[in-house]
Amino acid sequence: MRSGNLNHILMAVALGVLAATRLGCASSSSEGSSHASANDSAQAVPPSTSSSPDAETGMAGVWEGTTLASCAAFTYITSRCDAEQKVTITLLAGPHGKMTGRYMCAYGNMDCYDANYTGKVIDAGMEGARMSIRVMMPDATSCIYTGINTNETINGGYTCYQGGGLIEEGSWRARRSY
Repeated sequence: MRSGNLNHILMAVALGVLAATRLGCASSSSEGSSHASANDSAQAVPPSTSSSPDAETGMAGVWEGTTLASCAAFTYITSRCDAEQKVTITLLAGPHGKMTGRYMCAYGNMDCYDANYTGKVIDAGMEGARMSIRVMMPDATSCIYTGINTNETINGGYTCYQGGGLIEEGSWRARRSY
């Protein structure tokens, strides 16, 4: 009987440590970054947690803007510090309220990361005013663009992943043009 109680106690402690770790990771910020507020915005609610199909439909349109890569100490490719690109994300209301669309990147002050000039929107959602869009690039890089939509203007951030690791992050600013 004592080993059963011990197992319950160990399980409770393990779950407590796991919960504390997850909460600690969710609340951490990147200190020392000149783009800290944008990076905080990049900590997105997963795109699939949108509040309703109607909210997603309100996202439909052409969003044009720019990205600016972070210069944080942990930057994957330091030569991309302050890399600016022109980004256009076209969102279309698909079947059953699911958003689809396309991504286009153009030269700003540097080429688009790994020459990914196009991509496909694979998920998008809206939770309150927070918009979140996941884009899959031709080389399997996945980027999440997220921000607060105020009067059809986005102020937020982006994170890009390849092989499960973070390769770039920064700020994202966009305006709905259509």
